[in-house]
Amino acid sequence: MADQDDGPTTEQASRHPAVRHIPVRYGRMRNVGEFACPGKVKLACGATLVIATDRGIEVGQYADVTCHEAASSQKMRAYAANSGGEAYRLNDGRVLRLATDTDLIELRHIEEGTREKIDVCSRFARELGLDMRIVDCEHLFGGERIVFYFLAAERVDFRELVRRLASEYQTRIEMRQIGARDEARLLADYETCGRECCCRSLLKTLKPVSMQMAKQQKATLDPSKVSGRCGRLKCCLRYEHETYESLAKRLPRLGSWIATRELVGRVTERQVLTQLVKVADESGRVTVVPVEAIVERNVTPGARPPGRQAGASGPEPVVARRQRPDTSGNVRGNSRTPKTAADETSAETSAQNRQGPAAPLESSAGSDPTDGAAPPDQTGGTPSHKGRRRGRPNRRKRRGRPSGGS
Repeated sequence: MADQDDGPTTEQASRHPAVRHIPVRYGRMRNVGEFACPGKVKLACGATLVIATDRGIEVGQYADVTCHEAASSQKMRAYAANSGGEAYRLNDGRVLRLATDTDLIELRHIEEGTREKIDVCSRFARELGLDMRIVDCEHLFGGERIVFYFLAAERVDFRELVRRLASEYQTRIEMRQIGARDEARLLADYETCGRECCCRSLLKTLKPVSMQMAKQQKATLDPSKVSGRCGRLKCCLRYEHETYESLAKRLPRLGSWIATRELVGRVTERQVLTQLVKVADESGRVTVVPVEAIVERNVTPGARPPGRQAGASGPEPVVARRQRPDTSGNVRGNSRTPKTAADETSAETSAQNRQGPAAPLESSAGSDPTDGAAPPDQTGGTPSHKGRRRGRPNRRKRRGRPSGGS
């Protein structure tokens, strides 16, 4: 006799818990909610599930983080806390089973009849004279109800339309009026950025977006560039709105006077992301200043910078005058520029040229008579003092000669 099965072991129970909570995306609006899933259901990447919600039996998709790591309940609850309660619905329902091939065939058959249901509802609305446009239709997998989404400029009395549709399909009919942004969520595919529309893929709470957000982010105000598929301002303008607000609070106001350690001026322009401001002083000179360099705000125009107060600055720099070497090679006077080695060499050379060649050194007894002698001149001899003296009177004579003498 076979042993009686006492149930799963401790190891199996820890590996497959009785109930776990998983994220599931479902419905035409692609809502994401937390569903209780039995431990025996083996989940795969993007698995199709049959779920039970407050609307009835539906088909959803396992919304895992990646194909290798499932999203834990703690991660999804943290996501809900950061994104808002409507982004992730807690305790939204339960998972019944994995969708079988029969379920997928039935689901495909229901979706193929969506276009026909939209045409029938539009025909009934025209016959009743209702000013409305049917956008989409959602037939639940269990057949509990059919939801029609429509656009209208004003409130519409669709009670007679609901009675006709209920008589046609023998099920519960729900009419839901939506806006232009919800229409984009239902029908749009890709945006100008090249990605799938945020309202269709990840954005569940459609909060209002104002033109002030576009102005604060220095975005272009061209309607064709800041508008999405719905014709309204793009939802992505709201993503970094709080960050821009916090960064803008750090910058001084336009037109206010600020002081750094070097200057005092008026703020003419602000850069929120780079945290830079353009400052114009009293002379009109414009300087770009980081916000960290501002030491005082709302100062009085014409005040002195804190770094240039009396006694706060260091000693004045000494400005030297240009150096001039004398005939002996010594430097006299101050110089405006520092003297270099090349200047010293040039000064020594000029002094030697004025004085003439150096006199020959007297050789000691027994030494080589050529040691210390000056180089021979063009005639092969050594220049003498007499030759040097003979040249000087001639120069004096030329300087003293009258201009009209012969």
